[in-house]
Parts: sequence; C-alpha cells; structure tokens
Amino acid sequence: MMKNLIVILTVVLFVSCIKMSDGVDSYCSCEQLLDTTGLKLYPFAPFTDEEWRLMSYDYKLERRQIPEDFLRGMTTKELFYQVVYTDLSKSMVVFNTMQQGFEAVTKQLNMLPELLNRLDAGHVLLEIQQKVDPAKIEGSDCWWFDYCLQIISAQSELINHMTEKDIDDYINLQIRCLKKDYSVRKDYPASAKLRLFGLGNIMIRYEYDPFMQTLGKNPVTNEMFWDTQRISEQYALQIINYVEQFKNSKK
Repeated sequence: MMKNLIVILTVVLFVSCIKMSDGVDSYCSCEQLLDTTGLKLYPFAPFTDEEWRLMSYDYKLERRQIPEDFLRGMTTKELFYQVVYTDLSKSMVVFNTMQQGFEAVTKQLNMLPELLNRLDAGHVLLEIQQKVDPAKIEGSDCWWFDYCLQIISAQSELINHMTEKDIDDYINLQIRCLKKDYSVRKDYPASAKLRLFGLGNIMIRYEYDPFMQTLGKNPVTNEMFWDTQRISEQYALQIINYVEQFKNSKK
C-alpha cells in the first residue's frame, strides 16, 4: 500500500512539474531543456586544447560546417539544438550587440542560414519558448539556450513567416515574460533586449506607424533601424506600450 502511494505521489509531482499555469507543458530543469535524446545532430569532433589555442577563429568556424546532405535532412528543431551545442556560437556575445554577433556568425556557419530559411522555424521556436520558464533559466547553466532561442526567434526572417496566431502567441508570451521579469527584479535582465528586438520586428512587419516613427535611419544605406541597446525602464515600457496598442488595433 505504501509503495503504491509513493508511486502515485511521484506521478502527481511529475505532472505538476511539467505543467504551467496556462496548461502548456513546461521544462522542469536544465537537464530536460538541454536533452537531445532522439535528435539527429551532426557529431563534430571536439577541438584539442592546442587547436583551441592556436587555430584562427575563421578556421575554427570552417571546422563547424555541416555537410549539405546531412544539413538538408535535419528537422528544424534539430537545427536549433545544433546551434546551441556548437561550441563557437557563444562568440555572439563578444560583439557590441547580440544582433551584430548573430549576423557575423550567420555568415560563417551554414546551419544558421538553413535555419532562417525554414518556413516553420518561427512556429517551432515559439513552441519551444512556450515550454521555457525564464525564471528557471536566468543565471543557470542553460542560460545560453534561452539566449539562442530569443535571438533566433526574433529575426525578421522568422517573424515574417509566422501565422497570425503565431504572432499573437509570440506577443502574449514575450510581454508576459517582460512584465514578470520586472515585477520580480524591478528592472530588466539582458535577455529583455532580445525580447524587445523580436517585438519590434513584429511591428516593423506590420509597419505599425507609432513605432515606425521612433526608428532611426542608417546614415549609409538610409534604411530604417532601431536600437535595443537603450534598455532603460522608460524605453522598455514605451516599446511594451506600443506593442499592446498594436495588439489591440488588430482586434
């Protein structure tokens, strides 16, 4: 009897652990989040200590290219996890902005252009995002997973291929996370820049005029751009306000 009770309690605990308040399955730990069981990833040979020390960065990137026939056979989820597990992808953080770093790495790692060209990439990454509790990621060993998730899903290539429902879900998720972060911390973590970048790209997709008027112009190309480096409380609240106005205008 006692053994059966223990089994029942274990099952109840497990089920409560993987369910969020809105009924979406949630990852309980970094171990679950980083688990690649069943995923077909390309088996890169690790760098030796000497190679890591002596090889140029460009040559290291060359060693992290995936053969095209293998690349085409990968699912979109597998491609994302491949990025997370590529030992050079963290170099994105050494640039002035994560976006600059992402664009630089994208030019040299063939897995990233392939991921950006997948029409289902926005939907697939949104499904993963809906299972991640940011409170369990910030400051943990799997913080990089969340950074990769946020910066890739925020790209205009993915945003522009999302369905209307995906857009609504993405907006609701990001605003909820931003407000939850602020209510707990009374400020915004570094990941807020990535969330705001994605929300801005949604308003750019729809050319939402109040937001578009805040954008600057590139002095060389004359193209519109916006800067997420200003992560002040006032700026973040302004962007959230624009997004909520935009969301209401769609009803």
